Amino acid sequence: MEDREQDLPGGRGAGMGEPVPGGADTIDDAGGREALKRAFSSGDVTAMVHFYRGEMNRLTIWRTRMDVTTNWAIIVTIGLLSLSLKHPSADSILVFNLAALWVLLAMESRRYRFYDVWRWRMRILEAHFLAPIVSGGARMPQGPWRKDLTAELLYPTFKISMREAMGRRLLRNFIYLFALILAVALGHVFGISPATTSWGLPAGELIASAIERNWLFLLILFVAYVPMILLAILGWRRRKVAVELHDPMGRRPYRV
Repeated sequence: MEDREQDLPGGRGAGMGEPVPGGADTIDDAGGREALKRAFSSGDVTAMVHFYRGEMNRLTIWRTRMDVTTNWAIIVTIGLLSLSLKHPSADSILVFNLAALWVLLAMESRRYRFYDVWRWRMRILEAHFLAPIVSGGARMPQGPWRKDLTAELLYPTFKISMREAMGRRLLRNFIYLFALILAVALGHVFGISPATTSWGLPAGELIASAIERNWLFLLILFVAYVPMILLAILGWRRRKVAVELHDPMGRRPYRV
């Protein structure tokens, strides 16, 4: 995701500070090691390493669960669309496909919220614990990161809302599946499909007649797609928050 000078409400990005300029060049290696010894004992480092490995395992598990949900959505959509092209009750199949896709989107968004918690913890450790070690301990990054991480361990909280999670997953994967279903549905309504061997656009009176015959199906499409558009707008507006990677040509201060 891209970067933006904005933090999420509820503590996301709190205490991150800016990357340490200069890195290990600002202090000699011996001084860096002494700074790390003052900051963490050997027992603390061992505990943090095990904590990091545990959070990495959680992150991997929830990432795998999200991938499984995405695979389900793709398989279900392709299978039902293939069936709808030759079935006389194509509208019912498409409605069922939309319902299944919304259920899978909700499932993946819930899993994404859990994944985002472990990702947030990982970035805290990478930015404030591992980075100083790699840089020689030049200077601990500024900000109350220990306080934030302690509060997170005592009282874990989600970093994003369900609506924002749905918007993000919609823009990443599901919007293409929804667009494919919409294209097939409109082709079915206006008689543009391989089954009729007709690929031309219908005339005005044929369009009015098709709308009159399929008004209920079109109403269901409207009800299904309006929330999707709102979620996409929300996800698009928040797309630059919570950056993971930077464009090497335009580096900026990062946020968790």
